[in-house]
Amino acid sequence: MKPLARFLVLLTLMFVFACGTKVTRENFDKIKTGMTVDEVHAILGSPDDTKSAGVQGIASGKVEVWKDGDKSITVTFMNDKVATSIQSNL
Repeated sequence: MKPLARFLVLLTLMFVFACGTKVTRENFDKIKTGMTVDEVHAILGSPDDTKSAGVQGIASGKVEVWKDGDKSITVTFMNDKVATSIQSNL
């Protein structure tokens, strides 16, 4: 195999594996109550959907969702800490 062809095959394989989903049972199991938003994002990356809510002056909250086909991870944050996490079809 020519060096250029080897390089292209290797580059393609690296791209395929780098783009793998982070919506897995293993990653869901890493999410713990009390973790920060940044800690969750380090595990799952940026969410596919975010909805904010809260009670003015009392608490701030948001729900973030990560999706991959019919699989999803939903994390609820209160005051920027994990309050709940739910998975579907993992």
